[in-house]
This record gives sequence, structure tokens and C-alpha cells, in this order.
Amino acid sequence: MVSEQTSIEPTKPSLRRAQTALTRERICDAAAGLLGEDGDQSAITFRAVAERAAVTEMTVYRHFPNREALLRGIWERINSRMGPGIGMPTSVGELRSQHDKLYAGFDRVAPQIIAAIATPQGREMRAALNGERQEAFLAIVADAAPELEGKRKRQVAALLQLLHSAYAWASLREQWDLHGAEAAEATRWLIELILEQIKDPMK
Repeated sequence: MVSEQTSIEPTKPSLRRAQTALTRERICDAAAGLLGEDGDQSAITFRAVAERAAVTEMTVYRHFPNREALLRGIWERINSRMGPGIGMPTSVGELRSQHDKLYAGFDRVAPQIIAAIATPQGREMRAALNGERQEAFLAIVADAAPELEGKRKRQVAALLQLLHSAYAWASLREQWDLHGAEAAEATRWLIELILEQIKDPMK
């Protein structure tokens, strides 16, 4: 009898962790579902998220102590739905390996990605990651061309980030009817041209 208790007891923390993770996902799904809905577009409130997730407001605060944490959680959840292997690239290798997956992922969750760039709360969510995003793409430029500095380095980082973003994907989709692989191929071609140019600016 004692041995049975010993074998069951260690699973309790694991079950609690799994339940906590599921609740967090439910909250993020509820918040992501509020993106782009009709009505008040000014914000995703903790109360609205709690109602959609069928949990208490306190539960939402327990997982996300402030608004910035909640917005980051939504973006991470959307990214996870886009597919594996997609994150914030910080090297040329990561940028190249993720680019096609990123555009395919945008197609996979298109309504939420469009809401993320077209609605006030979606733009607020993206803006919460601006510092991290800039740091990542400046690191990519440093990886590709360590000698590049100052204004030019920042400009190149901005261009690479634009091509590797939902804004470029949405523009090609809406204005040229380019989807997924074709849009990824077009933007990847430009990325490679930029990387080649900054390695050898005399070309």
C-alpha cells in the first residue's frame, strides 16, 4: 500500500504543471480570439479575456501580471500556431532557416496575423516586442557584416526585418495575390541580395 502511494505521489506536481499550462493556453487563445472583433478596438482588457476564457480575472493576472506580459503571451501563442521552428532570428543562419516557415505560418493563421497589423490592439501587441525585434535584427547585420556601423547598420536591419515580417507578407498577399511559398521566395531573394551587398559593398 505504501509503495503504491509512493508511485502515484510524484505525478501530482506534473499534473498541476500540465493544468497550469492548459489554463495559460486557454487564456492566450481567448485573448488572441479578441483580435479584430467588432466593437471597442482600443484594447484587450483583462476582464474581456477572463470572460472569453471562462476563468476569473484573478486567474488571468496570476498568469500575466501586467498588460505587457499578456500581449507577449498572445504573440507567443499565435507564433506557436504558425508551426515549429519559428522565433526571433538573431543570426543569418536563423533568418535563412526560418523565412519560408514564417510565411507559411502567416498563411496558416492569416485572420489573426492581419488583425495583428491592422487593429489598434494588434499593433499594440506587436509594439510590445519592438525592442527585442530591433536588437535581433541588429545582431543579424552584425553577424553578416561586423564592420557595418551607425545609420547604415540600422537601415539594413530595418529592411531585413520588414522583409521578414507580416507587413511584407500582407502587402504581397493583398496587392499581388502572392501567398506562402511564392511570397517567401520573392522576399528571400531580396534578403539574399542585401546580405551579399553588405558583405561586399564595392559590388
